[in-house]
Amino acid sequence: MYEASLFLSLNKPVCYTQGETVMQDLYILAIVLHAVTATGAFFVGIALLFQSQTLRQLRLARAVVVLLMLMAVFLIIAILSHVTSLPTNKQLIFGGLFLLLVYMIWRTIQAVIVLRTHQQADQFKVLAHVGFVLISLFDGFAIVSALDLHAPPWLLVVIAVGAVVIGISVINVRKKMLARVAVRSS
Repeated sequence: MYEASLFLSLNKPVCYTQGETVMQDLYILAIVLHAVTATGAFFVGIALLFQSQTLRQLRLARAVVVLLMLMAVFLIIAILSHVTSLPTNKQLIFGGLFLLLVYMIWRTIQAVIVLRTHQQADQFKVLAHVGFVLISLFDGFAIVSALDLHAPPWLLVVIAVGAVVIGISVINVRKKMLARVAVRSS
């Protein structure tokens, strides 16, 4: 009665029932859409940081909020599509990642609130909020890539810390650029 589809994992055939296949397909679709929205949020966030007009920054910040919210929806779908088959430690990791994503959304909403006041002096606050989100996304890309390549744990730590250091350095360069513009304007 069960229809099965065959997936090969490490050269070992694995049979899935039709229901399991649907859940696997849902998981793959959710992960792909999660990655696409994460990539979109990253590039829109970068564009926001290098935009000088407040109205455009506000529009871009709102777009980042929407993309992060979509990221959260797709992450929830991915988790729920196979939560029962995950070991407890992975369930906790995914839960932690979801909480981080909620905090990233909150930080971006804070940037939107600051941008709505149209205060040029608040650009550093926007940079801090969006910078945190970009560093988190960059770190996520680096860690997921390392995991996909089956990197050893010590290398994962080096990559995670390296990604944060690179992100902070880039944000500090942008802060210096904004400070120079502010000095010239006054």
